Amino acid sequence: MLDDALAIRHVPMTARQRWTILIASSAGALETFDFIIYGFFAQDIGREFFPASVGASAVTLSFAIFAIGHLSRPLGGIFLGRLGDKYGRRRVFAASAMISAVSTLLIGVLPSYQTWSVAAPTLLLLLRLTQGVCVGGELPGAVVYAVETTRTQPGFLCGIVFFAVNIALLLAASINLCLQLTLTPAQVGTYGWRVGFLVGGVIGLLSFVLRRTLTETDAYARSVGVGHVEPLAELLHRHRATIVTGVAATTLVGVSNGLFVAYMPAYLRQLNYTSREIAIAQTLYVIVIACCVLVTAKAGDLLPRRYVFRTGAVLSALFAPCFYLSVSRDRADLLIWFLLAGVVASFAAGTFACAIAEMFPIGVRFSGLGCTMNLGLAATMGTAPLAATILVAKTHWNAAPALIMVLCAGLAFVASFAMKPSRKARGILASD
Repeated sequence: MLDDALAIRHVPMTARQRWTILIASSAGALETFDFIIYGFFAQDIGREFFPASVGASAVTLSFAIFAIGHLSRPLGGIFLGRLGDKYGRRRVFAASAMISAVSTLLIGVLPSYQTWSVAAPTLLLLLRLTQGVCVGGELPGAVVYAVETTRTQPGFLCGIVFFAVNIALLLAASINLCLQLTLTPAQVGTYGWRVGFLVGGVIGLLSFVLRRTLTETDAYARSVGVGHVEPLAELLHRHRATIVTGVAATTLVGVSNGLFVAYMPAYLRQLNYTSREIAIAQTLYVIVIACCVLVTAKAGDLLPRRYVFRTGAVLSALFAPCFYLSVSRDRADLLIWFLLAGVVASFAAGTFACAIAEMFPIGVRFSGLGCTMNLGLAATMGTAPLAATILVAKTHWNAAPALIMVLCAGLAFVASFAMKPSRKARGILASD
């Protein structure tokens, strides 16, 4: 068995398999870019779409829209995952690209509250909900393609997917940095923030064209086919405990992204850090985590994946209080702290998706992964900025966001003990 596993690990990939991984990785990355660019400009969007007469903070309302968009992700994961398990991965993966790209473009050209009154924030909310549904199937679909395209180092291939996701975050951070360096704050708030959405929408349309060249995964074609049983019924009947485990594990990745990417600009500005130094620090964070994800993903192929993930949970729980206490008390060196944050976050980010995908058999893998990842991300990535904003306001303690990360790290640590590959999935692979 060990010799067979080592032989599989060294089987070279075909040109078609490499192309599949490239497209799947870029697709998941572009949809993540379209969705996360909102976080970088949440303050500016809030001022454009929520007037002072509303009676609540424009930043809080903007983060509420951000959170609601994430809360629609589980619907997309469940709905699109079911379609992907029942009718094939390729159709779902292509259709969601078109819908998401159009939604992103429309946000980029959506008139402000001053022009369209209440219709403007209403349409913003509807477009974010649409984006959330599409993204709910995007990243799980990319991971499923990585796991099912070849048995050669599935963890590392998933790492490539998340490397691409972080490159997309780097692109978003770079656009933010360029705008902060070339435009005045007033110009960024008036029209500069729209640039990211327009770029993301155009690239998303290109992604749709490329996805049409994909074929169905070999594992799905061999093991399931179109006539499989109802995926959701099978998932809820036999895999409820696995769903709970996957959701708990995903919360750590979600809260890290929500706090260090979406929430951090608004948080650090309130602590009198400049927009430019924040943008530079976040750019470094994304570069570090993108590179380190490949290392931790590779480690997950060499060691039990849950051990690498568990290490990340422990490090996150220890690191979060140090980070927030430092940046909130003094003029901390943001570059050093964000570099360390990227290294710590990569342990979970590089291993969680592949570990969760392997817990589900092929017949319910897309549904199971879409459900668990998106429930976990919706519970943390979208709501963490809002929760942190409220927590700081209520406690008057600037280090309070650390409590959220420690809580999620604890959940992930407990979940790691149940993150074991499905016996049925191992059996299918062994029979290939």
